[in-house]
Amino acid sequence: MSDDIHDDDYLPRVLVNVLDQHHDPYCIKGLDSRYIYANLSLAKLIGVRTPNDFLHKTEFEFNSRLTENEDVVKEWQYQDKLVSDSKNTLSTLEVHPDAVDYPYIVRKIPFYDKNNQCVGIVTYGKTLQTFTPNDFVNGRCPGSLLLNRPDGFFTEKECEIIFLKLQGRTCKAIGDILFLSPRTIESALQRLYTKVGVSHFDDFAEFCHNKNYHRYLPRRFLECKRAMFENNYDLGEW
Repeated sequence: MSDDIHDDDYLPRVLVNVLDQHHDPYCIKGLDSRYIYANLSLAKLIGVRTPNDFLHKTEFEFNSRLTENEDVVKEWQYQDKLVSDSKNTLSTLEVHPDAVDYPYIVRKIPFYDKNNQCVGIVTYGKTLQTFTPNDFVNGRCPGSLLLNRPDGFFTEKECEIIFLKLQGRTCKAIGDILFLSPRTIESALQRLYTKVGVSHFDDFAEFCHNKNYHRYLPRRFLECKRAMFENNYDLGEW
C-alpha cells in the first residue's frame, strides 16, 4: 500500500504490513463507513481489481455484486454505527448466493487511536467451512444474519421458533425441525404474542423486524447437520 493512502500515524505501518499478507479479508473504516484500509483478500471477495478501487469510499460508491442490494448496504452501515457507538464486537453470518458461492462470518470491532478514542471499525471475515444452508431458509433469508442476539428480550429457544416462523414455516414444520409437537409450537407462539403484547402474526413480525430479530440466526442452526437430529430439548420448558 502506498504512503499517500495510509497515514502511518493513523494506521501503523506494522499493522498494514501484517494485514496486507493475511489470507482472510480485512478492512478498516472510519466513523463515516468510508474505507481507510483494505487488503487484497477483501478486494477479491468484493470483486474489485485492487483495494485502492474502493478506498475512501462507502459501499454505495463502488460497483460490486455484494453491494447491489441497497438494503444490505444500509444494514452494514447500521452495524458499523452500532459497533462504534456501543464499543462492542458484532458478529454476523453473510449469505449472498448471487454474489459469493459460500457463506462467511464477519466480525466488527471498534478501532481506537493512540488517545484511546474510537475512530473507526475493524472488519474481518472468515469462510464458514462447516455450514450448509439449511432447507428452512429457502433462499429468503436476509443477506446479513446476526450471530449475536440483538438483546435479551427473547430467550435462545424462543429465537429458534421465531426464526423458523418468520421464514414462513407452519407449526408442524417447526415442530419437525425442533422435535416438538405442533401443539407445543402453537402454545409457545401464543406465549410469544402475549409477551410482545400482540394478537396477530403480522404485528408480531413487525415487532421482530423493528428489534432486528429477523436477522438473528440461532446457534442451533449453525451446528453440523447431524446435530439437527439430536433431541436436546427439555420439553418441560414449553
